Amino acid sequence: LGPRGAPPPRGPGAARSGAKPGLEGLFEGDPFAGPTVQRAADPVAKTGAARSGALRPEDVELRSGRGLDYAPLRDLLAAGEWQRADDETRALLIRMAGEAAEERGWVYFTEVKAIPAEDLQTVDRLWAAHSGGKFGYSAQRQLWVKNRRQWGPFFQQIDWTTGDNAAYRKWPAEFLYDLEAPKGHLPLTNCLRGTQLFTEVLEHPAFAPKDAKGKGKAKKNLDRVSFSL
Repeated sequence: LGPRGAPPPRGPGAARSGAKPGLEGLFEGDPFAGPTVQRAADPVAKTGAARSGALRPEDVELRSGRGLDYAPLRDLLAAGEWQRADDETRALLIRMAGEAAEERGWVYFTEVKAIPAEDLQTVDRLWAAHSGGKFGYSAQRQLWVKNRRQWGPFFQQIDWTTGDNAAYRKWPAEFLYDLEAPKGHLPLTNCLRGTQLFTEVLEHPAFAPKDAKGKGKAKKNLDRVSFSL
């Protein structure tokens, strides 16, 4: 998981339950090497980032169709430990995807469809509630759709790329782990080898609007997207 398709370094998520230390197992072969820099930030309650009418942390139910415990993620977010929360999110996504993903150490894009909506929604709501709506998959999807599902402009808006050449930030040191980051910057999803994984997450029924027949809206431009590093 992490910005671009199948797993490599920089994107995000698998520590804690069976994942290899340093996320080597998740981002094997990823050129984004560099020291892990922890930059803890104040939680929403201290920064005043929460908006009136926004989802409150205490309102988020820790629901799981896989029997997973989301309390550790909740506690990290509440403490403003954004980078550790991002690592925990990757670890949870691997566990959500099932036994094969856990043995492999990363999530294959075709496995996303089988992830229970309630699990993805729990993670999304925790990120949203603790960031005043700034972070989470729903926030990312909103911006992705706004950019007509074009990855280049979307990555620029959420600040995953920098400079005139839109160079991808080096994971993990160059990403931003505080509330000063742009909307949608967190959590990270590895897209080094393609955007299929991220596409499946953002188009999951947990987040995709329903049409009149109760089915998710059709995907658009997904066969034509590309992102050059």
